[in-house]
Amino acid sequence: MEYILYLNPRPFEAIKKGTKKIEGRTPTEHNKHISFDKIKKGDFLIFINNETQEKMKTKVLGVRHYSNVRKMLETEGVENVLSSKSTIEEGIRNYNKFRDYKNNIKKFGIYAIEIKPIKLKKVADIK
Repeated sequence: MEYILYLNPRPFEAIKKGTKKIEGRTPTEHNKHISFDKIKKGDFLIFINNETQEKMKTKVLGVRHYSNVRKMLETEGVENVLSSKSTIEEGIRNYNKFRDYKNNIKKFGIYAIEIKPIKLKKVADIK
């Protein structure tokens, strides 16, 4: 399966460079078209940069579910999850800034989606 997700420029570039290896997501009104509990190893995530509309295809290496952001950051490592050099506390605050994230993480938890960018031969390889 392929899933499309939108990203801000900084995390988009960090995934592209391979420094951000985990995308943390929780169900929200904005991404209700995706059932994060259905994403599995071998699926593909296509990220679209919110500002430039650049696309990047990634392969899902694994998906893990956590009850809260702290557990995810402690287990997965802030250096793998965040696109900035932040502490766990700063990471929690940043996730809570996203619309609906704070309440929805309490309800649904958060998914740590381990990804790897795929090198494509040409832009047409991305749907």
